[in-house]
Amino acid sequence: MKLAAIDIGSNSIKVVVVEAAASDSFKVLASDRETVRLGQETLVYKHISDAAMQRAIACLKRFRALAEAHGAEQTVATATAFLREADNSDQFIRVVEKQTALRVEVISGIEEARLIGLAASFGCAEKGATTLNIDIGGGSTEISIFRGDEPLLLHSMVMGAVGLTERIIKSDPPSPNELEQLRTAVRFSLENYASELLQRQVWDHATATSGTATTIGAAINHVDPRVSTTVTLEQLKRLNGKLASLTVAGRRNVAGIPSQRADIIVAGGIILEEVMTTLKIESLRTCDWSLREGVIIDRINKTYRIS
Repeated sequence: MKLAAIDIGSNSIKVVVVEAAASDSFKVLASDRETVRLGQETLVYKHISDAAMQRAIACLKRFRALAEAHGAEQTVATATAFLREADNSDQFIRVVEKQTALRVEVISGIEEARLIGLAASFGCAEKGATTLNIDIGGGSTEISIFRGDEPLLLHSMVMGAVGLTERIIKSDPPSPNELEQLRTAVRFSLENYASELLQRQVWDHATATSGTATTIGAAINHVDPRVSTTVTLEQLKRLNGKLASLTVAGRRNVAGIPSQRADIIVAGGIILEEVMTTLKIESLRTCDWSLREGVIIDRINKTYRIS
């Protein structure tokens, strides 16, 4: 069985095409990602612009063709925070289906946390371990605790690297006041969840998924972002201080920081630092698996369970 999953996120759109051999294994045939920034302005003004919609359609046409070229029998397209927030989400879904023949499913924040946590537990956790995962997206941040494929705790917060950058950062480099506003916003979002997470501090290991985490891992340890690597809180604090002191152009010259992420990495890094500090996480592993892999694993599990 060949499957494709397209993750339509607030910052980027990603695709993976796999061939499933059994309920617990699959081979990746192709993958790609493109920074489309659907959350830019949408997360602030709650409306997807025509220009953003056309960027998405062009990307989705290309990704659908990629899936078909590799023989995908099913292509699952999911959308996250930007579409949950937009007042014209129905229009976006109709236009995408008309122009690309893809049916977009808008998933809830909790379902996003479940699927991403499943991917991290399957792809990056030690077998039998209980793992806490942090996923920082463009418009939301999901925290999950998993043991194997069983979710023990799922949370989704409306704060992300694109949304916070758009709302707060107006200076280049960010002013001290803007940096403090970022931290205050993150701490405020965490308030409702921190006590429960700390009471349920049953995890053996911590992981972090998606672009912010893998970029930070690459910048600190000088590795390919697809490589799982360890990030300590002290390393992250030093990197955040360095990045916040630079202009966007200056950040583009930092090894490991891709040009398309240079403007939002400060907000993303601060989110990760504040979550680690609040939850008393001294180190974690980055993980390149995220929502699209979670969708694949979930779909494979359901298919084999039914059959």
